[in-house]
Amino acid sequence: MFSSLVLLSSCFLFGISSTGDVNRPTVGVIRWDAWNLVNGKYDEISFYSHRAMSPEHFHYRLPFFATVQPDGNVTYNGDEQAVMDQEILYAKFAGFDYWAFDTYCAFGPNCSTNSPYCAQYYQHTSNRYCAEYPAYGLNRYLNSRYVSLINFTFVLLGSSPCGDEFQESYLELMVHPQFQTVLGGRPLIYLFQFDDEEAQLCGGGWNGSRKVWDNFRLKAINRGLQNPYLVLMDGDIPRAQQRANTIGFDAISSYGLGGGGTLQGAPFSDEVQRTTQ
Repeated sequence: MFSSLVLLSSCFLFGISSTGDVNRPTVGVIRWDAWNLVNGKYDEISFYSHRAMSPEHFHYRLPFFATVQPDGNVTYNGDEQAVMDQEILYAKFAGFDYWAFDTYCAFGPNCSTNSPYCAQYYQHTSNRYCAEYPAYGLNRYLNSRYVSLINFTFVLLGSSPCGDEFQESYLELMVHPQFQTVLGGRPLIYLFQFDDEEAQLCGGGWNGSRKVWDNFRLKAINRGLQNPYLVLMDGDIPRAQQRANTIGFDAISSYGLGGGGTLQGAPFSDEVQRTTQ
Protein backbone atom coordinates (compact mmCIF):
# COMPACT_ATOMS: atom_id res chain seq x y z
CA MET A 1 0.00 0.00 0.00
CA PHE A 2 1.18 3.52 -0.69
CA SER A 3 -0.10 7.07 -0.45
CA SER A 4 -1.15 9.45 -3.19
CA LEU A 5 0.44 12.90 -3.23
CA VAL A 6 -1.21 15.63 -5.28
CA LEU A 7 0.67 18.42 -7.03
CA LEU A 8 -1.36 21.61 -7.25
CA SER A 9 -0.22 24.67 -9.21
CA SER A 10 3.40 23.53 -8.94
CA CYS A 11 3.00 23.15 -5.16
CA PHE A 12 3.36 19.85 -3.34
CA LEU A 13 0.97 19.18 -0.53
CA PHE A 14 2.30 16.56 1.82
CA GLY A 15 1.13 15.32 5.18
CA ILE A 16 0.03 17.39 8.14
CA SER A 17 2.37 19.38 10.32
CA SER A 18 1.67 21.30 13.49
CA THR A 19 2.17 25.07 13.39
CA GLY A 20 1.26 26.41 16.81
CA ASP A 21 -2.33 25.31 17.43
CA VAL A 22 -3.11 25.00 13.72
CA ASN A 23 -2.61 21.83 11.68
CA ARG A 24 -1.81 22.47 8.03
CA PRO A 25 -0.21 20.68 5.08
CA THR A 26 3.52 20.91 4.55
CA VAL A 27 3.82 22.87 1.29
CA GLY A 28 6.68 22.64 -1.19
CA VAL A 29 7.32 24.21 -4.58
CA ILE A 30 9.23 22.85 -7.57
CA ARG A 31 12.28 24.86 -8.60
CA TRP A 32 13.01 24.80 -12.33
CA ASP A 33 16.17 26.91 -12.51
CA ALA A 34 16.73 28.17 -16.05
CA TRP A 35 17.04 31.92 -15.54
CA ASN A 36 20.80 32.15 -15.59
CA LEU A 37 23.76 33.28 -17.64
CA VAL A 38 26.69 30.93 -18.31
CA ASN A 39 29.91 32.77 -19.10
CA GLY A 40 27.90 35.90 -19.81
CA LYS A 41 25.45 34.19 -22.20
CA TYR A 42 22.16 32.35 -21.98
CA ASP A 43 22.71 28.63 -22.45
CA GLU A 44 20.69 26.21 -24.58
CA ILE A 45 17.76 26.33 -22.14
CA SER A 46 17.80 29.79 -20.56
CA PHE A 47 17.96 31.17 -24.12
CA TYR A 48 14.46 29.83 -24.75
CA SER A 49 12.98 31.04 -21.48
CA HIS A 50 14.49 34.47 -22.20
CA ARG A 51 13.05 34.49 -25.70
CA ALA A 52 9.62 33.40 -24.46
CA MET A 53 9.47 36.19 -21.89
CA SER A 54 10.79 38.95 -24.14
CA PRO A 55 7.48 39.99 -25.84
CA GLU A 56 5.89 42.86 -23.94
CA HIS A 57 2.61 41.04 -23.28
CA PHE A 58 4.54 38.46 -21.22
CA HIS A 59 6.53 40.94 -19.12
CA TYR A 60 4.05 40.60 -16.26
CA ARG A 61 5.41 37.07 -15.78
CA LEU A 62 9.05 38.13 -15.47
CA PRO A 63 10.79 37.35 -12.16
CA PHE A 64 11.53 40.21 -9.79
CA PHE A 65 15.21 40.26 -10.73
CA ALA A 66 14.54 40.89 -14.43
CA THR A 67 15.10 44.29 -16.03
CA VAL A 68 13.22 45.68 -19.03
CA GLN A 69 15.58 48.01 -20.89
CA PRO A 70 14.37 51.27 -22.50
CA ASP A 71 14.45 49.57 -25.90
CA GLY A 72 12.17 46.79 -24.56
CA ASN A 73 14.92 44.18 -24.33
CA VAL A 74 14.75 41.95 -21.26
CA THR A 75 17.78 40.98 -19.20
CA TYR A 76 18.09 38.78 -16.13
CA ASN A 77 20.45 36.46 -14.32
CA GLY A 78 19.16 34.40 -11.43
CA ASP A 79 22.63 33.03 -10.69
CA GLU A 80 23.46 35.70 -8.12
CA GLN A 81 23.59 35.24 -4.37
CA ALA A 82 21.54 38.36 -3.67
CA VAL A 83 18.78 37.00 -5.91
CA MET A 84 18.69 33.66 -4.10
CA ASP A 85 18.73 35.32 -0.69
CA GLN A 86 15.69 37.37 -1.67
CA GLU A 87 13.93 34.32 -3.12
CA ILE A 88 14.33 32.53 0.20
CA LEU A 89 12.90 35.50 2.09
CA TYR A 90 9.94 35.66 -0.30
CA ALA A 91 9.35 31.91 0.07
CA LYS A 92 9.45 32.14 3.85
CA PHE A 93 7.02 35.07 3.83
CA ALA A 94 4.67 33.11 1.55
CA GLY A 95 4.63 30.21 4.00
CA PHE A 96 6.42 27.61 1.88
CA ASP A 97 8.17 24.83 3.78
CA TYR A 98 10.51 23.42 1.16
CA TRP A 99 11.77 23.64 -2.40
CA ALA A 100 12.01 20.58 -4.66
CA PHE A 101 14.93 21.21 -7.01
CA ASP A 102 14.84 19.66 -10.48
CA THR A 103 18.06 17.63 -10.86
CA TYR A 104 18.86 17.89 -14.55
CA CYS A 105 22.10 16.55 -16.00
CA ALA A 106 24.79 19.16 -16.60
CA PHE A 107 25.93 19.22 -20.24
CA GLY A 108 29.02 20.64 -21.89
CA PRO A 109 29.19 22.81 -25.01
CA ASN A 110 27.01 21.60 -27.87
CA CYS A 111 25.06 19.38 -25.45
CA SER A 112 28.00 17.03 -24.93
CA THR A 113 28.10 14.46 -22.12
CA ASN A 114 30.08 11.36 -21.14
CA SER A 115 27.19 9.85 -19.19
CA PRO A 116 25.00 7.25 -20.94
CA TYR A 117 22.18 8.24 -18.61
CA CYS A 118 22.44 11.90 -19.57
CA ALA A 119 22.80 11.04 -23.25
CA GLN A 120 19.60 9.00 -23.07
CA TYR A 121 17.84 11.83 -21.24
CA TYR A 122 18.87 14.36 -23.89
CA GLN A 123 18.09 12.18 -26.90
CA HIS A 124 14.85 10.55 -25.79
CA THR A 125 13.39 11.55 -22.42
CA SER A 126 13.47 15.34 -22.55
CA ASN A 127 13.28 16.30 -26.22
CA ARG A 128 16.87 17.62 -26.22
CA TYR A 129 17.00 19.45 -22.89
CA CYS A 130 20.65 20.25 -22.16
CA ALA A 131 21.31 22.95 -19.59
CA GLU A 132 24.97 23.71 -18.88
CA TYR A 133 24.59 24.66 -15.22
CA PRO A 134 21.20 23.48 -13.96
CA ALA A 135 22.34 23.27 -10.32
CA TYR A 136 23.08 26.97 -9.90
CA GLY A 137 19.91 27.49 -7.85
CA LEU A 138 20.66 24.59 -5.51
CA ASN A 139 24.24 25.75 -5.01
CA ARG A 140 23.19 29.35 -4.33
CA TYR A 141 20.58 28.10 -1.87
CA LEU A 142 23.11 25.96 0.02
CA ASN A 143 25.50 28.93 0.23
CA SER A 144 22.85 31.38 1.44
CA ARG A 145 22.93 32.87 4.93
CA TYR A 146 19.17 32.25 4.97
CA VAL A 147 19.38 28.53 4.14
CA SER A 148 17.77 27.59 7.47
CA LEU A 149 14.53 29.38 6.55
CA ILE A 150 13.34 26.78 4.02
CA ASN A 151 14.03 23.09 3.50
CA PHE A 152 14.86 21.36 0.22
CA THR A 153 14.59 18.08 -1.62
CA PHE A 154 15.00 16.77 -5.16
CA VAL A 155 12.86 15.98 -8.16
CA LEU A 156 15.05 13.28 -9.69
CA LEU A 157 14.73 13.04 -13.47
CA GLY A 158 14.98 10.21 -15.97
CA SER A 159 17.37 7.28 -15.57
CA SER A 160 20.39 9.22 -14.27
CA PRO A 161 19.34 8.74 -10.60
CA CYS A 162 20.15 5.04 -11.09
CA GLY A 163 23.85 5.79 -11.62
CA ASP A 164 26.16 5.32 -8.63
CA GLU A 165 27.84 8.69 -9.13
CA PHE A 166 24.49 10.48 -9.18
CA GLN A 167 23.22 8.59 -6.14
CA GLU A 168 26.38 9.49 -4.25
CA SER A 169 25.79 13.20 -4.89
CA TYR A 170 22.21 12.89 -3.57
CA LEU A 171 23.29 11.02 -0.46
CA GLU A 172 25.87 13.67 0.36
CA LEU A 173 23.12 16.28 0.47
CA MET A 174 20.46 14.13 2.13
CA VAL A 175 22.37 14.40 5.42
CA HIS A 176 22.02 18.21 5.30
CA PRO A 177 19.96 19.48 8.26
CA GLN A 178 17.58 21.30 5.89
CA PHE A 179 16.76 18.27 3.78
CA GLN A 180 12.99 17.72 3.86
CA THR A 181 11.81 14.69 5.79
CA VAL A 182 8.37 13.20 6.53
CA LEU A 183 6.85 10.65 8.89
CA GLY A 184 9.32 11.14 11.70
CA GLY A 185 12.50 11.72 9.72
CA ARG A 186 12.29 9.83 6.40
CA PRO A 187 14.03 11.81 3.61
CA LEU A 188 11.48 12.81 0.95
CA ILE A 189 12.46 12.33 -2.72
CA TYR A 190 10.49 12.54 -5.98
CA LEU A 191 11.22 10.72 -9.26
CA PHE A 192 9.88 12.11 -12.54
CA GLN A 193 10.17 11.21 -16.25
CA PHE A 194 10.82 7.55 -15.45
CA ASP A 195 9.17 5.45 -18.16
CA ASP A 196 9.80 2.10 -19.83
CA GLU A 197 12.98 3.25 -21.59
CA GLU A 198 14.38 4.75 -18.39
CA ALA A 199 13.56 1.57 -16.43
CA GLN A 200 15.35 -0.47 -19.07
CA LEU A 201 18.54 1.58 -18.79
CA CYS A 202 18.25 1.72 -15.01
CA GLY A 203 17.90 -1.96 -14.21
CA GLY A 204 17.04 -3.85 -17.36
CA GLY A 205 13.32 -3.28 -16.76
CA TRP A 206 10.92 -2.42 -13.97
CA ASN A 207 11.73 -5.39 -11.74
CA GLY A 208 15.44 -4.76 -12.08
CA SER A 209 14.89 -1.08 -11.34
CA ARG A 210 13.31 -2.05 -8.04
CA LYS A 211 16.58 -3.68 -7.04
CA VAL A 212 18.42 -0.45 -7.89
CA TRP A 213 16.08 1.63 -5.75
CA ASP A 214 16.10 -0.91 -2.91
CA ASN A 215 19.88 -0.63 -2.95
CA PHE A 216 19.61 3.16 -2.84
CA ARG A 217 17.49 2.83 0.29
CA LEU A 218 20.19 0.66 1.87
CA LYS A 219 22.87 3.21 0.97
CA ALA A 220 20.86 5.91 2.73
CA ILE A 221 20.30 3.76 5.82
CA ASN A 222 24.01 2.94 5.94
CA ARG A 223 24.66 6.71 6.05
CA GLY A 224 22.61 6.87 9.24
CA LEU A 225 19.49 8.15 7.50
CA GLN A 226 16.03 6.70 7.83
CA ASN A 227 14.46 4.76 4.96
CA PRO A 228 13.80 7.35 2.18
CA TYR A 229 10.17 8.13 1.33
CA LEU A 230 10.16 7.74 -2.46
CA VAL A 231 7.43 9.27 -4.62
CA LEU A 232 6.85 8.42 -8.29
CA MET A 233 5.49 11.28 -10.40
CA ASP A 234 3.25 10.44 -13.36
CA GLY A 235 0.19 12.15 -14.79
CA ASP A 236 -1.59 8.82 -15.37
CA ILE A 237 -2.79 7.73 -11.92
CA PRO A 238 -3.54 4.01 -12.60
CA ARG A 239 -0.20 3.65 -14.39
CA ALA A 240 1.59 5.47 -11.57
CA GLN A 241 0.03 3.15 -9.00
CA GLN A 242 1.07 0.04 -10.89
CA ARG A 243 4.63 1.26 -11.49
CA ALA A 244 5.10 2.53 -7.95
CA ASN A 245 4.09 -0.89 -6.64
CA THR A 246 6.50 -2.60 -9.00
CA ILE A 247 9.56 -0.55 -8.01
CA GLY A 248 8.59 -0.40 -4.33
CA PHE A 249 7.89 3.33 -4.04
CA ASP A 250 5.86 4.73 -1.17
CA ALA A 251 3.56 7.22 -2.92
CA ILE A 252 2.57 8.76 -6.23
CA SER A 253 2.26 12.37 -7.36
CA SER A 254 2.28 14.49 -10.52
CA TYR A 255 4.63 17.19 -11.75
CA GLY A 256 1.81 19.53 -12.71
CA LEU A 257 -1.36 19.99 -14.69
CA GLY A 258 -1.65 22.47 -17.55
CA GLY A 259 -4.51 24.78 -18.36
CA GLY A 260 -6.81 26.89 -16.24
CA GLY A 261 -6.28 30.30 -14.71
CA THR A 262 -6.53 33.80 -16.14
CA LEU A 263 -4.35 36.89 -16.40
CA GLN A 264 -6.14 38.22 -13.36
CA GLY A 265 -5.65 35.02 -11.40
CA ALA A 266 -8.08 32.35 -10.24
CA PRO A 267 -9.11 30.87 -6.89
CA PHE A 268 -6.86 28.11 -5.65
CA SER A 269 -10.01 26.05 -5.07
CA ASP A 270 -10.43 25.87 -8.87
CA GLU A 271 -7.04 24.16 -9.17
CA VAL A 272 -7.90 21.79 -6.32
CA GLN A 273 -11.07 20.75 -8.15
CA ARG A 274 -9.27 20.26 -11.47
CA THR A 275 -6.54 18.19 -9.85
CA THR A 276 -8.86 15.88 -7.95
CA GLN A 277 -11.12 15.07 -10.91
